[in-house]
Amino acid sequence: MRIRTRTDYDNALIALGICVSARIPVLLWGNPGEGKTAAVESAGLRGWHVETVIITHSEPSDFAGLPVVTPQGTVTLAPPAWASRLAAFEGPSIAFFDEFSTASPALQAAALRPLTHYQVGSVQLPATVSFVAAANPSDIAAAGWELAAPTASRFVHLDWGMPYEVFAEGLVTGKWPTLPVYDSPDDYDRHLDDERVLVSGFLRARESQLSVIPSSAADRGKAFPTPRTWDYAARLSALARAVGVGDDVRRLVVAGAVGDAAAFEYLRWTASQDLPDPEALLANPDPALIAGLRADRVFVTLQGVLAAYSRTPNTDRWRAAIDVCAAAAQAVGIDPAVPVVRSLMRPGLRPDGAPVPPSIKAFAPALALAGLLNAPS
Repeated sequence: MRIRTRTDYDNALIALGICVSARIPVLLWGNPGEGKTAAVESAGLRGWHVETVIITHSEPSDFAGLPVVTPQGTVTLAPPAWASRLAAFEGPSIAFFDEFSTASPALQAAALRPLTHYQVGSVQLPATVSFVAAANPSDIAAAGWELAAPTASRFVHLDWGMPYEVFAEGLVTGKWPTLPVYDSPDDYDRHLDDERVLVSGFLRARESQLSVIPSSAADRGKAFPTPRTWDYAARLSALARAVGVGDDVRRLVVAGAVGDAAAFEYLRWTASQDLPDPEALLANPDPALIAGLRADRVFVTLQGVLAAYSRTPNTDRWRAAIDVCAAAAQAVGIDPAVPVVRSLMRPGLRPDGAPVPPSIKAFAPALALAGLLNAPS
C-alpha cells in the first residue's frame, strides 16, 4: 500500500507500534529520506532504548559474534557492543537494523538466530527487545540485495512513506509524529485465544494457505504465508483488537505478516463468522445452539470451546466441553468435532480421574483408533 494521505501515514505508524509492542520483527519498506529511521528512533521519547545498527557497515560477526580464544583454549563468540548494551538495559528496547536491503546473503543468514532466538554470539537478549529493520527497495538501494525467503519470513513487512501533509506540518512546527507503543491489556490473552481459533478454522477450510512459498525471488523477499507468519498474524491482530485500533491497522499487520492475498481472504472469512459464545455453550450444551451452522463454522465454534476450557480447566467444564462436541455431532455430524474431542482426551487437557461422560460414545471409533479411550492415570 502506498502512503498517500495523513490517515495512511497514521495507520502505518500505529501498525509499526503494534509490531514493536508485540515483540514481532518488522521491516519498513520505503524510499530514502522519508523518515523511517526517525520514526523508529522516536521510541526513545517514550522511554525505550534504541540501538541502531547500520547494515552497510556490518559483517556476519556483528550478528553471530566474533570467535575469541579463551585462556582455557576454548572458543567463545564475543557479542558486538550493540547487543551487550541491549542485554544490560532494564526496560523495553529496540534493535534497529537500518539499510537492511544492503545485507548480503551471508549477513542475512547470520541475522536469523537473533531474530527468532534472541541470541547474539554468547549473549542472550531479554524478551523486552523488539527488532525493527528498514530497507529501500533493492532497485534503488546502494548495493541492494533481494531478501532470501528464510529472512523475509521472519519479518512483518510494512510499506512506508512521507505524505506532503505530514512533512509540511512537521517542517513548519518542528513537531513530528512519534511511535506509539502499547502495554498488553488485561484481556489480551482472551483476544489471542479468539484470533488463534479463527486462524485455525480458516486454515482448516483453506489448508492450501498454510504455507505458500512465492515462485519469484522478488515476492519471496516480502510477506507470504507460513506457519510462523500465521502465528505473527494472530498475535498482531489480537493486540490490535485488544488496544482498540481501527480495522485498517489490523488489515495492515495481517497483510504484513502473510501477504495481501492471504490476508484479504482471511479477513473476509473472519468477517462472515457469527458464532455462538463458547462460555454459553459450556453452560448449556444444547444442539439447537449449533444446528444450522456450516461444518466449517462448527469447527471454529468447537475450537473456541477448547480454548475457553483451556483457560479455566476443571472436571465439570471438561465434561461440558465433551457434551458440546457431542451436541455438535448430533446437529451436523462428527467430522468437525473429532479433532477437538481428541484434544480434550489427551493427557494434560483431560483432568486426572475425570470419568468419561456417556456422550463420548459418539466418538468411540475415532478415539479408539487414536488410543485415547483408556482410563486416565
